[in-house]
Amino acid sequence: MMNTPSLQAKAKKEVFLISGYLLFLAGLSLCLILIPSNTQEPSFTLETLFLNVVGTVVLFSPILYICWRSSAEASLNPMIKQNIRPKAMGGIVALAIVLPFALLPLELLVEILLALLPENISQVAQTLNEQSNAVFIVQEMEHSTIVIVSLFVALAVMPAIIEEFVFRGILQHRMHVSGLKPLWAIGLSSLIFCIMHLQLVNLLPMMILSSILGWLYYHGQSLHYSVLFHALNNGLSITVLITLGNSPNTEESNPWLWVISGGAIFTAVMLLRFLHKSLRSRDIAHPNNER
Repeated sequence: MMNTPSLQAKAKKEVFLISGYLLFLAGLSLCLILIPSNTQEPSFTLETLFLNVVGTVVLFSPILYICWRSSAEASLNPMIKQNIRPKAMGGIVALAIVLPFALLPLELLVEILLALLPENISQVAQTLNEQSNAVFIVQEMEHSTIVIVSLFVALAVMPAIIEEFVFRGILQHRMHVSGLKPLWAIGLSSLIFCIMHLQLVNLLPMMILSSILGWLYYHGQSLHYSVLFHALNNGLSITVLITLGNSPNTEESNPWLWVISGGAIFTAVMLLRFLHKSLRSRDIAHPNNER
């Protein structure tokens, strides 16, 4: 189905509005983190944990409003009502387990590059990385049963649903409709996703993860696949933090690290090939259906 020039122009306008708003939020978050504050370190409770989720929904509400205003245009609506393929779901679960091990060499490379930077710049980068992800929250909270369940709901399930709907279902989808090639739509929406998370230190690993999410949405024609992968990735990270108490040992001198990473990279590539075959449709519903 080809889109009319007026629909493409509308999608392009909404892409600029949404992208500009997301970049504004990222800049505001960056200023709040970097500006010195005399207040005490934040203490995380169940209430503040779920208030963060509510706050995320509130911040994204202008984007959700744009989506609602355009809901009459079927081509602009996120793809969420497609048939689910069980084999693909199994492949996504396996990929979510393997991918963190495949990305370990990139994380080591980041640590090496940080060590080469001036100390003040390196400290700022580390501060951004620590305060812009869920590691600090997981480590600060007590790990009782109700807290663990709440962590998985508030930091794994809910962010996966909300962020995939916004970044893949709304932003990336409108980039497709506006006339962008699939590769550019996935790449640009992934870059904005990384900037919003302030992942300047782990930009390359985060870009790979986000690009896979966009690729799953494009090829699977449904948010179900990317939401599942996103939730599993977050959930596995929380599990590792709760189990080990910190990030796993990734010393460069450990030879088993490279053996495991090499096997994980090969397995991840094979799983991506499998998903390409199991998800690929001859009649992809969105525009610009180039291979």
